[in-house]
Amino acid sequence: MRFPGKKVTHPTIHLTALIDIVFLLLIFFLLASNFVEQQGIYIKVPATQSSDKDALPEFVIKIDADGVIYFQGVTVNQSILFNQLQKHFAETDKFYVAVQADRRVSYDQVVQIIDIAKLAGAKSILLITQPGENSAVH
Repeated sequence: MRFPGKKVTHPTIHLTALIDIVFLLLIFFLLASNFVEQQGIYIKVPATQSSDKDALPEFVIKIDADGVIYFQGVTVNQSILFNQLQKHFAETDKFYVAVQADRRVSYDQVVQIIDIAKLAGAKSILLITQPGENSAVH
């Protein structure tokens, strides 16, 4: 009596499904990466001859060329800025804030923002500038 021979099977890997999955993951990550954008405000600050290279404080009040005030990346008016600064100074032991105003903003508006910060409890106010040329002042 003859028994049929044992059927030998060789394992195979179906690459089509694997390639499809990798391709879909690649498309997903490419599309998802396009949705992450850094938003910012372009502010051209005045240049100075002397500048400190210290790190900026955590909280910066920004004023753009149109006079719009930003605090922590959000547009605020003067009364909201006052309330947020009071809240900030109540929660922390850091009583300083930086003001970054565009060079085209009126002096009056910068002084108003500095006054609001002082009334809210700021002990020290930093004015952000950009380093100028190394030439001497005439």
